[in-house]
Amino acid sequence: MTTHVKKISLAKRKDPLTDFANLAAIGRQASKAAREKAKAKGISFTFAHEGFIKRQHPDGKIETVRALAQQDSFPTLEQDLCRD
Repeated sequence: MTTHVKKISLAKRKDPLTDFANLAAIGRQASKAAREKAKAKGISFTFAHEGFIKRQHPDGKIETVRALAQQDSFPTLEQDLCRD
C-alpha cells in the first residue's frame, strides 16, 4: 500500500499586505505618488513633519499650519492593523 505525502514549500511565503515592512513600503510609494501628482496639477498638499502639520504650496513654499498635539499618540502600523 502506497501513501501519498503532500509536498510543502520550506520557504515561508508572505502575503504582501500582512508583511509590515512591505506594507510600509507600499504606503511610502503611494504617498510619494500622491505628492508628485499634486505638484504636477498645481495643488497644495498637507503633511506631518518633525512634530508639525505643514502645507506645501505649488510654488514650493512650505507653511506651518500647527503643532501636533502629541507625537506619541499615534499607534505603530502593526498596532493599528492588528486590533482585535
